[in-house]
Amino acid sequence: MNISDNYLFRGVGSVIGFERVVGPKVIGSTPDEARIAAALPDGHRVFAELSRLLGTQTYFTGESLSLADVMIAAQMDMLAGTAEWEILTAGRANLASWMTRMNARPSLQATQWDKVAAMATY
Repeated sequence: MNISDNYLFRGVGSVIGFERVVGPKVIGSTPDEARIAAALPDGHRVFAELSRLLGTQTYFTGESLSLADVMIAAQMDMLAGTAEWEILTAGRANLASWMTRMNARPSLQATQWDKVAAMATY
């Protein structure tokens, strides 16, 4: 979970996710390609470590869903909607497969961007 908070979110999700998803959808900003490019090396490091930790397991702690999976899935789901997802998961098929399993869960489906945006009132 510390990897999710300190590495996946900070510097990767908070940059790529904001620049590609949140900024354009919420405030109408244009992605800052230089910030995104600068975040990619950290993205590769954290994705490599998450791929290593996941290995051949179904979930990060084994065969049962854990809080770590839920925390990581929230960040990865946003990143999966970006062009950088293909770059960061290249050679890390276990992460892409894990994300597919996570996206099949009703709880994750209920909290994806379009569902949450539909509930928002302005």
